[in-house]
Amino acid sequence: MNMFKFGQNFFMRILEKLSTYYPHASDMKEFLLENTEWIKFEKGEIVSGQGSYNRNVYFVENGLLRSFYIEKGKEITTNFYTEGKLIAHLDTLFHSQLSRYNIQAIESSEILFCNYERLEEFCQTSIEAANFSRFILGKLVAEMHTRIASLQFMSAKEKYQHFLEENSEIVLRAPLGMIATYLGISQETLSRIRSEI
Repeated sequence: MNMFKFGQNFFMRILEKLSTYYPHASDMKEFLLENTEWIKFEKGEIVSGQGSYNRNVYFVENGLLRSFYIEKGKEITTNFYTEGKLIAHLDTLFHSQLSRYNIQAIESSEILFCNYERLEEFCQTSIEAANFSRFILGKLVAEMHTRIASLQFMSAKEKYQHFLEENSEIVLRAPLGMIATYLGISQETLSRIRSEI
């Protein structure tokens, strides 16, 4: 893991990407410049481990990450995060409890992060920060809702087809076994579905 304060140019690129979702005001830019850091993780490194109390919110600049938990000795992938995606431990943010999940770099990845507690403090004095906080939580909750709906209402084949439509590049970048656990199916079933499509 390599961590240091990022440069002005890198920061501006992040703001440009985030501005596609959210219009930043000057006070928000200043806050992010002062309270955001950049980390580089190598392939396979754990960004945040299960059992940690981590209230950071991460933004993927480059690379591919996943969240997963361990059930009966087996790793179950719960989500993938490509460039431009936000990541956080929802169980810690919402319930202030130790997280059940791990976040791991599947590829060498560059990540921007901000401590959510600092953002919450800033929200007490800035409407812009409060709106930004709601934006972050809204994005995370929307992704969780989509994930739950796919698990509950789609067949194995429909899950994979939906995954292809929404995440076609991940199929080429993530191991098949991780994708299978994300879809809630066996690797054998996934291989069979792939051969039929």
